[in-house]
Amino acid sequence: MSKNTTLLLIVWNVVLSALIAWGLVRSTPAAEHTDDAALLPEGAEQVVPDPIVPRDPGALKEARIAYFYMDSIQKKYELINEKDKRFRAEGQRLENSLKNEMAKAQARYDELMKKDHTYSTQADVAKDEQELQGLMAKIQGQQAKSEEQLGRMEAEMLTEITAELKDYLEVFNKENGFDYIFSVQNGGQVWVGNKDLDISDALVAGLNARYHATKGTKK
Repeated sequence: MSKNTTLLLIVWNVVLSALIAWGLVRSTPAAEHTDDAALLPEGAEQVVPDPIVPRDPGALKEARIAYFYMDSIQKKYELINEKDKRFRAEGQRLENSLKNEMAKAQARYDELMKKDHTYSTQADVAKDEQELQGLMAKIQGQQAKSEEQLGRMEAEMLTEITAELKDYLEVFNKENGFDYIFSVQNGGQVWVGNKDLDISDALVAGLNARYHATKGTKK
């Protein structure tokens, strides 16, 4: 039986899935060129060089950059907390159900093992052995089904949370106009130098307000 899954795995996946960067979009006029194919010898293949995109050294300097901590989203976003509680409750329910079936199977196993087969026929012994194998198969099947159900539930949670986060970031950035928004993790590989660029609290407040509004609409 799989253990209760914490949000650490979910958050790592969300970090990878929800890392969004809005790049500076700059149009570069197409270079004029002559029809060199007419100048090539017959049968020769024209080689077209890869286009060279000129760099803009001032782009990053003027870019509006912000970041948020995934740890804050994990701890304070109420949708994640609610999904986690449901996941844990369902995991506990499935675990208890499996324990009950295992207890029943163990009791029946003990009962069959205590039977006196002195006067039992070969068919009777084979029947008891078949029942024991059936009990084992039933337990293994229920365990596999429970793990599959939890895995499917976890995948659905991840999909919904990631979609909500991405969608709200789009809405948030329409009002704020950042060129880049980075998702960072405590102890991660991105070092933050300017704490004033942290928009974690603003995102959490907006996400929770949106969540409550959606929840009220569903009711």
